Amino acid sequence: MYDVSVDNLTGLDIRIVRATPDMAGYVDGLRSSFVVKARVKVSMCGDSYDFDVDSVQHPYEKTEASCPDCAYLGRDDAAIYLAFVGEKLVGQVCVQEDHNNMARVWGLRVEHGHRHHGIATSLMKTVKAWALARGLHWLRAETQDVHVTACMFYRDYGFVIGGFDRLYLQATPGSGDETAIVWYLEV
Repeated sequence: MYDVSVDNLTGLDIRIVRATPDMAGYVDGLRSSFVVKARVKVSMCGDSYDFDVDSVQHPYEKTEASCPDCAYLGRDDAAIYLAFVGEKLVGQVCVQEDHNNMARVWGLRVEHGHRHHGIATSLMKTVKAWALARGLHWLRAETQDVHVTACMFYRDYGFVIGGFDRLYLQATPGSGDETAIVWYLEV
């Protein structure tokens, strides 16, 4: 299953493919490290949450931990979608039916040199279609406060913050001082 879209600004042919077990070599191919220069600060704004972005005093490098996303390949209740431009892997997203009739979204990544070309939007449209085909009408995603770009994408895509947890990541090596932010989107 794939969906081809063309970014009108760059003319990129973006091909979205549902990963199969024989494509395991591509899954997780975009994991990397990044420099944390800012963090999201969540606050109440009326009856909902919003956020500001604060720069960090001492920028630092964060390496993303490897997750066994390949374990979700071939499952009926989950899917991994890969984005390609030509033969180059440029994006990935994972989705799974959650226990409360929502679709849980994670691992949304776009290669640094290919950001702002509609790849994340194409991946998210594919996730929405997957959820709707399963009768799921909500998407749920989690970010951390150090992933400013991800927070901005989810907000701009229409997700709203449902809550945050300052202690959830305490036991995760390298993430103990981070805040987990939970996002929701009705589809």
